[in-house]
Amino acid sequence: MVNLYILPMRSRTAACIVSCLLATSTVVCAKTIFADDAPLADTPTNVPPKSSKLVIIPENVAVGMLIHKVTPEYPVIAKAARVSGIVTLKATISKTGEISNLHVECGPEMLQEPSLAAVREWKYRPYLLRGEPVEVQTTIKVTFTLGGKKKVPFSKDSCPI
Repeated sequence: MVNLYILPMRSRTAACIVSCLLATSTVVCAKTIFADDAPLADTPTNVPPKSSKLVIIPENVAVGMLIHKVTPEYPVIAKAARVSGIVTLKATISKTGEISNLHVECGPEMLQEPSLAAVREWKYRPYLLRGEPVEVQTTIKVTFTLGGKKKVPFSKDSCPI
């Protein structure tokens, strides 16, 4: 008789039915299908368990998942002082797409609080890993420019490259 435990479940069932039809007794077939002590060949044994480790995604991937963005308010005092720059934030995006953890990495001090306030309201599509939503961590850059300039000059408060 063929060792049916090394076959996938459908193949074992089909092989058992064929052997039952050829055999004089169906007891062997029932024992083969329902044996509790036999390992299933189609059960993966080398798949690691689901981990709760945070997945880090690049900034450009996170931008593509953004579904609701709030523009930060440019502080009047920063405009008067002609302060512009980029505030770099580290954010954790929850399984539901909410910002759950947010802190400043670097950037002009006068622009940090408005950046935090705006980004806390942002919403993302959940990031899926193997079809399951997972928490992810990413970098968010908030740019403040004066006069509609596209490039921001390097300042002493800017983040190191």
